[in-house]
Order: sequence, then C-alpha cells, then structure tokens
Amino acid sequence: MSDGAKARRVYEDAVEYLCRNVEELRPLIPPTVWEAAFPVVRDAAPAGAEWRDAVRALHDAVESAGIPNGLGLPATMGVGDWPGAPTPQSVGWVCPTSRCARVELRGGAVTAAPACELAGGPMRLVDG
Repeated sequence: MSDGAKARRVYEDAVEYLCRNVEELRPLIPPTVWEAAFPVVRDAAPAGAEWRDAVRALHDAVESAGIPNGLGLPATMGVGDWPGAPTPQSVGWVCPTSRCARVELRGGAVTAAPACELAGGPMRLVDG
C-alpha cells in the first residue's frame, strides 16, 4: 500500500469513527465548524484537499472538546503547521493500543480500569 493510500485510509477511518459516534460527538463540535465541515465530508470527493481539510477541522474540534486524539488523525507537522502545546486533559483511560479514540474520564473515586471493546484489554490510565 502506498503512502497516499495509507494516508487516505487514516482519513477514511476518522470519518467512519465520526459516523459511528455522531450522536456523542456532534454536541462537542461548535455549530459553525459542523455546518462548514460536515457537508463537505459528506458530499465532497474523498481524498480531495477540501475533504481532507474538513475532516481535519472536525478532528481538531473534537480534540479541542477534550477527546484525546480527536477522530484519530495524526498530528500535522510542517512549516507553518506545527501543533501547539497539548490541551490539558482530564484523568481517565484511553485505548491501550491507540486503535481508537475512545476515552473514559475518571470521577473522583478510583475504580478498576474499564475494558477496551475494540482491543479487548484493560484501558490505559492517563493522568492529565
């Protein structure tokens, strides 16, 4: 698989995650971002620059809302596009293999680690 095909697959996986979890993620995305980006993701030709930019905008909005790794896209690196400082995150658990962007926040009480439905093992504790 070429690098372009791998990159496209990462974006397609992000859109698949968004669609599977739209009811939970939609309230986290500001209306202006949703109204500008979601129609492009839904209707534009996949892998085009406009489509990738719209997926990235939704990813960034979800990540800014406190979901570590947003929709699962890697951090962008390059001149003028360096990521900023990490957003402080709450204490909670994330997928132990980083195969999904699922996170469970921990309340005040210490409890046993929940199991990751996708990977099948205990989730990894992350202290914000």
